[in-house]
This record gives sequence, C-alpha cells and structure tokens, in this order.
Amino acid sequence: MTMRRAIEELILDGRLERHARSGTYIRRPIISSEMRLKSFTEELQLRGIVPSTEVISLKRIRANKEVAYNLKIREQENIYVAIRLRLGDGIPIALETLRISCRAIPIVTQENLGGSIYEFFADSYNVKILSAQSAISAYKPKVKESELLQITLGTPCLLIKMIDFDQRLKPVMTAECIYRSDLYELQLELSASPISVELNSRSTRKSAG
Repeated sequence: MTMRRAIEELILDGRLERHARSGTYIRRPIISSEMRLKSFTEELQLRGIVPSTEVISLKRIRANKEVAYNLKIREQENIYVAIRLRLGDGIPIALETLRISCRAIPIVTQENLGGSIYEFFADSYNVKILSAQSAISAYKPKVKESELLQITLGTPCLLIKMIDFDQRLKPVMTAECIYRSDLYELQLELSASPISVELNSRSTRKSAG
C-alpha cells in the first residue's frame, strides 16, 4: 500500500483530517455524550480524558426577573454568577455560565469551582442534583467566547441550557454551556412515547453569557 493510499484510508476512517491550505492533521477525538445527568468531570474521566477548569469570573449579584422565575426565588434575591472554561487534556471544550441560588448554596468561592460543581453541592451542602430540564440549540459564539474556546470566529457551537433540581425537586442552578461542535456531540435515545424534556419559554430566551 502506498503512503498516499494509507493517508486516504485514515481520512475516510476519521483518524486524519485534511485542510486545503495547510495540510493533513491528526483528528482530535469527539467526546460523545449520551445526554444523561453527569458532571463534566465525571463524563471526561469515564473516557480517560483529564478534566480541568479555569474560573473566568465569579460574582454575587441580584437576580433579575427571568433568573428569579427559573430558580423559584424572589426578584432581586442574591445569586452567584460564575463563568468557567472546561478543558479536556488541556484543550478547551466548553464555556459555562452558571447562576446559583444563594438560598440553596449560601457561599461559593473560586476554589469551589475548580472541579465538579455537583460534588461541591453534595459535599458542602448535602444538595444532590438528581434531575434537570434542558434545551439544546445551535449557537454562534461572540468574539470573547471564541477566543476562550480557541476557535475561529463564526464557528458554530452547541448551546445547552439547563435548570438543575435537587433531591427535593427545588431548582438550585441554571447553566448555559457552549460546547465546541468539533469536539463534542450529543447522543439521544428516542422513544415513541411522548417524552418532554424542555425548558419553559421564559428560560429558553438568550441571556448574558
């Protein structure tokens, strides 16, 4: 087999990818998620990928009407807003904007955000995230988001919006997660039964992130 033929077969097999102007490169493996309620940390560890987190910002603010509605708290009640860059083997995969109810989680520090947020909730406050509502859409990242994710401006991404509920079915946190579509995909198991996994119309509106 010639070298050219071998390269063509590796491209067809998805192990290499060819770029017209710059050449042929090893293709990064795509992380395939089964859309089950797992933390990012757990999901990557199960695939032998080393997860890490960069905390971009953390602040305590007053909840606006939309956030208060989704978290079932009063408008102007305190919440934490955290922005985190999630990496696998040092490569940016996702950019998260988390809005955490201070009623459920009174104190959040930068150190608490360095790993699994679900583990932090459970270990520090006995708050166990057992269910979530989610909505998935295509998304075009803004300039700063593209820079953090290390992608070309205009590259399409996946946007997953979630409301996480604890063991008492109380909303604890909302999350807006921008995933690189070249490194992350979702697998959904469909059923003929009418299963609804949607956010209410107010929570599917775009907000800061």
